Amino acid sequence: MTKRTPIGNPFLIGGAVTGAFFTDRADERKRIARALGEPLGHLLVYGPRRMGKTSTLHVVREDLARRGRLVVMADLSTASAPADLASRLLQAATEGLGRRWPETLQWLVRRVGVRVGLVADPSGLIFPAIDVGLRAAPPEEQRGALGAALDAVESLAAHRRAHVGIILDEFQEIHRLGGERAEAELRGLLQRHRHVSYVLAGSDETLIRAMTGAQRPLYKLLEPLYFGAMDPAHLARWIDARLEGAGVKARGVGARVAAVAGPRTRDVIQVARGVFEAARPTGVATPATVEEAFLEVVAGESEPHRARWELLSPFQQNVLRALAVRATGLTTAAVRRAFALGPQGTATKAAQALVRQGFLAKDGTAYRYDSPFLRGWVILHALPDVGIVLPASHDPSVPRQPSADSRQPSATM
Repeated sequence: MTKRTPIGNPFLIGGAVTGAFFTDRADERKRIARALGEPLGHLLVYGPRRMGKTSTLHVVREDLARRGRLVVMADLSTASAPADLASRLLQAATEGLGRRWPETLQWLVRRVGVRVGLVADPSGLIFPAIDVGLRAAPPEEQRGALGAALDAVESLAAHRRAHVGIILDEFQEIHRLGGERAEAELRGLLQRHRHVSYVLAGSDETLIRAMTGAQRPLYKLLEPLYFGAMDPAHLARWIDARLEGAGVKARGVGARVAAVAGPRTRDVIQVARGVFEAARPTGVATPATVEEAFLEVVAGESEPHRARWELLSPFQQNVLRALAVRATGLTTAAVRRAFALGPQGTATKAAQALVRQGFLAKDGTAYRYDSPFLRGWVILHALPDVGIVLPASHDPSVPRQPSADSRQPSATM
């Protein structure tokens, strides 16, 4: 009897997703690839987290590498000091250029102009890193290290008579660690480099809009590319196809997954993973399977949600309750009365604080949950406090008729 090989989950989350686990973003990929090959064709890629920006950047980098193009991608998200930004860039440059240009390591060490040490990563690759002593120096002494590292890449590309594309992911950390002075230095680099083009990507929309606004150094220097939600119809079809390809009958299930977990791509894929695991024993996925998978994700994140909830003020907790039921009318008298939100200004201030803390996002004048799983947790664990029972996957933006097992506040809300 032939032993059946277990089928792996056709959905992947965590880190950059490429290959068969990645889908779509064709237009964004074309614009990013074009910018990386054009001198002074600098591009700003920005949008909410969990939309797939980083994965798309990795896919573009891999596509260009297969075509012989040189691309350096540095993730600045974990930097804690200005010198860390330079170390990240030096590591990425060594990895991205070293296989083609053997002199890369020595060139970078020699040209950076500050003390640089050599470090080995787990694979054995040797790369330069800014000396640890510089990290303890005042920020103004560290700030020039990133510019020196970028200048070193530019000079190497000029020496080779070649063009290099550089991606700085979560580039807004340059401002956090160096302020507007660092922004001005970055502008100077972008303007004078002729052998390097830049794609600057980030997820802090408020900060990025400020950094690129009028009277700031990066104003009108970058072509903007807003990275929004993926087409839900495409994502739904892709989910169905991936499930079917892995042996699970799932016609129409993808649309339900996208509806309950959207609009952020990672959240949708997280539920799709759960659907596959729940449906694997029977080989059939249904809308009920989607609800089961959604509940599993909510349960898995329950303790972090509870810990964050307990740190909130009663007004903030009540704002979350209100927005779990409905998506509009937060400051109306009926909603404020139903959820004990106090005066209109108090409700607004509480909502604004929740945006700053990452619980909510703001679309125009409307507030919505950043995470559908936090919303599901509030529905299950905090709405019953005020006598409201709803399914965990309830979407407050979709009108819902009260059922026999739910009691909602006044219909005038």
